[in-house]
Amino acid sequence: MNELKLGGLALKTPAVCGVIQGRDVREMSRAVSLALKKGAELVELRIDSLRDRWEWQKILKINLPLIFTNRPKREGGAFAGSEKERVRIILEAIENKVPCIDIEFSTPRDLRDEVVNAAKREGVSVLMSWHDFSRTPATKVLKTMAEKMVSSGGDLIKVVTLAREPADAIRILDFLVDIQDKISIPVIAFAMGEAGKITRIASPLLGSPFTYASVGRPTAPGQLDVAGTKLLLQRLLPRGGV
Repeated sequence: MNELKLGGLALKTPAVCGVIQGRDVREMSRAVSLALKKGAELVELRIDSLRDRWEWQKILKINLPLIFTNRPKREGGAFAGSEKERVRIILEAIENKVPCIDIEFSTPRDLRDEVVNAAKREGVSVLMSWHDFSRTPATKVLKTMAEKMVSSGGDLIKVVTLAREPADAIRILDFLVDIQDKISIPVIAFAMGEAGKITRIASPLLGSPFTYASVGRPTAPGQLDVAGTKLLLQRLLPRGGV
């Protein structure tokens, strides 16, 4: 078992990250409690799922590693406003000193740089993410993308693709194993879809610091729930693992 620093908090890895959604602050807070009850070691707050963002900062007052995410529609999220408005909310989270923020590599460079620079000033970790919802590209393409994300200021990166067949799942796992010798920061990599389900369990066994799991309804195709993911990893990992 290793340790990953997210902001000022330490996370024992590999871990299970519960994905938190909710229409309002109360629903989201209940989902956080349920995620912890099911065994999640950290949570991802999907702020884009909030219909009522009134007093959303209250959700941040939890003393555990969390990833603040405000995902736009183009990347499978629910935020429909402008990029400036979306990034403004992420910057507010940084001002509140959340442990980690997720910023999509597809974010316009000037806004992405603003987020990265603000995070560095405040000691907030930056998870740089990239999603391909249509396929799993060639390993060479994935490596190039990972290197660009590192050079853009990520403290850890996430590369997610869609697996249409088992060969795609094998390709993303091959990429995960190989890229760890090429870059010096943690890499989360897995594939969505039914054919990619196995990667959500295999990736933490092959070096990803954590894997994502649902607390309520899945947020991506092929996503497993927290309790099931924990159980599988406990059976597969050496004693003292997740």
